[in-house]
Order: sequence, then structure tokens, then C-alpha cells
Amino acid sequence: MINYRNKGCVSFLLRLFQIRGSIFPKSMSVAVPCGLLATGLRIMVERGLFEFASDLIIMTDNAAWTAFSALLGFLVVFRTSQAYTRFWAGCSATHSMRMEWFNACVMFLAYARISKAPQEKVKNFQGKLIRLFSIMHAAALAELEEINVHVLDPKDINAFQYEVIDPAGFDEPSLRAIKGSTSKVELIFAWVQMLIVESAEQQIINVPAPVLGTALRLISEGLNAFNDALRITYIPFPFPYAQTCDCLLVLHWIMTPIVVQAWVTHAAWAGVLTFMQVFIVQALNSIAAEIENPFGSDANDLDSCDMQKEINVHLAMLVSRSMIELPKLTTNAIRDFDDEFLPSRQSLLGCLNSVEGEMKESHRNDQAYSKAESRAGQRAYLAVGMLGRQSGANGRKSIESRGSSRWARGPDGKQELVWAI
Repeated sequence: MINYRNKGCVSFLLRLFQIRGSIFPKSMSVAVPCGLLATGLRIMVERGLFEFASDLIIMTDNAAWTAFSALLGFLVVFRTSQAYTRFWAGCSATHSMRMEWFNACVMFLAYARISKAPQEKVKNFQGKLIRLFSIMHAAALAELEEINVHVLDPKDINAFQYEVIDPAGFDEPSLRAIKGSTSKVELIFAWVQMLIVESAEQQIINVPAPVLGTALRLISEGLNAFNDALRITYIPFPFPYAQTCDCLLVLHWIMTPIVVQAWVTHAAWAGVLTFMQVFIVQALNSIAAEIENPFGSDANDLDSCDMQKEINVHLAMLVSRSMIELPKLTTNAIRDFDDEFLPSRQSLLGCLNSVEGEMKESHRNDQAYSKAESRAGQRAYLAVGMLGRQSGANGRKSIESRGSSRWARGPDGKQELVWAI
């Protein structure tokens, strides 16, 4: 996906002439030669180079050509419609996967807050859980990408370069098991289930059986969503349909110049009309080929880097200092809500302006799940836990490890807590 605006003339013109992610160059590379061929044929006929063609009547009724064009148009449009459906199914599956896993993590950490077990065991459980969910999400994105880009070395998979929450916190045998596994997602999924069951058995989390079953089902539904995305990746558009479309497109490319040049009186119009017909069907076919699989490294694919960054932020928030205490009511808080016209009703912004601190925007402002930023920028994100310190050049924040916490230092020298366990 590519970010663009739908409003305004300037946005319309920019969108019209944007090359990155566009299928226009590919379609024009097919349509322009066909248009030139039609123009050349008409010129040669007018100059008598093809004397037999001047009196040749290709068809007395255009119904046959109309029927062929309609059939081709239907097949291409139907393929584009199915590709669009596959695209949104893939997007929905990956977003559902992330939210199901996050919801399950919230439930288990909520019960960990009220645990009577020693704090060391509780924090150990929390640290393991958010690390496993972060790594499992990154591994799922990596597998979806690996199937599509067909690289020889797994190290070239962009998703393996995405930052995850302190993977170096695990022992070496665990990391070696992940590295050597050919089913990384399923391995980590099993670890998560076993960790939760063992923690419930040891009373580290005292979760009622119905709630425990519901939470474990959420994790399983996340894995089901991952497999739904895999199904779209594994199963391509049916080959016979794609082959038929391609064959008809070739016939259309060959026949259009011959038919159109016989219907016009000027060579230029033969080229224009031929170009228009070929360009339209080629553009629709190129759209279908471009969007039928949303996973990969193309400009119109999902930006999995931002998806990984978002779940990292959400998981780290669950164990951050802001989550230690729940909100409290003041002594002046209204507790009688029967009055329809409460005197203290006000906007959220008006209330937040009365307290100290900066009003921060949503982090989703910069994470539109699109390829708006360069691919080189994505490769710069490495696993945070693997680094003791990142360079703060070019005004970027540096990440510093301090025991079980990570602090970010900006170019102005100020520090802020990224996350702590």
C-alpha cells in the first residue's frame, strides 16, 4: 500500500503521475508498441504497400469483435475483483493475528498483577510472555515474507531485521532452538502455551478455568489467522484462469491493431484507439497480479515493519511504569450519574489541558502500514535487545541498555524510558 490523499486537485495530479508503485509503466510498455504497430499498419495501407489490404474487409459486422472484447474484459475484471478480495483477506488476517495475541497477553498480565506469588517469579513470567509474543509476531511476518520473496539466505528477509523486545534476554539454548527451527511460529506458539499452563499450575497466575480456556483460545485464534494469511500466500490464483487470461491478452494485442486500422481513416487515430484498448485491459490485469498477494517487499504490499513496531509498543506498555497503578478518582469526582446535565461534562482535550505534560499524538500517525518510507530505512531497525547501544547520528535516538530496562537518548540529550521489565 502507498499513502495518498483523495482530496484536492494537487493531490489528484500527484497521484496521477506517481511512478512508485504504479502499474502504468508496465501497462504502457505493452500498449505503446501496439499503438505504434497500428499506426504503422495504417500508413503502409494508405501508401499502397499492402495492396491486398486496401480492399480487404476484415469483418462486415463488429459483433464478433465486440463479443471477444467483452469476454476478455469480463475475465480480467473478475480476476481483479478476486485479487482485491485476496488482498483484503490477507490484510485482515495479519491484523487479526496481532490483536488476538495482544488481547491474550493483556488477560494473562492482568491476572499476574493480582498474583500472590513472589514478585521475582511474576516479573519473570511477564518478561518471558511479552518477549515470546513479540518474537512470535516477528517470526510470523518473516515466514509470510520468506514465501513470497524467494531469497536464498534467510538473513536477507527484512522481517528478521525488525526490532523485537529484548530477545537477548533468553538463554542461548532457547535462541539456538529458534534459529534452527523450520517452524519458528509453531515452536514459539507451543512455548507460550506451555509457559501459561505451567505458570497457572505453580499459582504464578491464578486464572479461573473458564477464563484460562478463553485466553488460550485467543492465542489459538491468532495462529488460525496466521494460517489464513499463509493460505493466501501458499495458494496462488488458479493457473488455468491466469493462463487463459494471458492467452486472450496476447490475441487481443495481435488483433487490435489489425482491426482498428481498418475502421479509421487517419493513421494517428489508429494508434490512439489501439493504445487505449490495450492499455485498459493490460492495466486491469497488472492490478490483479500486483495485489493478489499482499505479503512481500513490493511497494503495494503491507509494511510489516510498522506492524511489528506497533505490537512492540503495545506489549512494552503492558509492563511499563504507567501500568503499575490503575487510575484513581479524586474526592471531588462525581459519583451520581443520574443527572442528564452533569456540571463536569467537558471534552477530553479540555480536561487534559488542565494537567502538566505534553499532549502526544498517536504513534499510528507515522505507521500507516504502507511503503511510504524507503526500504533502506526498514533495514536499519535491528533487534533492540541485541544491541547495547545504537548510534544517535542524524538526529536519531540512541538506545541504551540498563539492566532490564531500555532508555532512549535524543539528540538534545534528554532521556526517556522505552520499556522496563
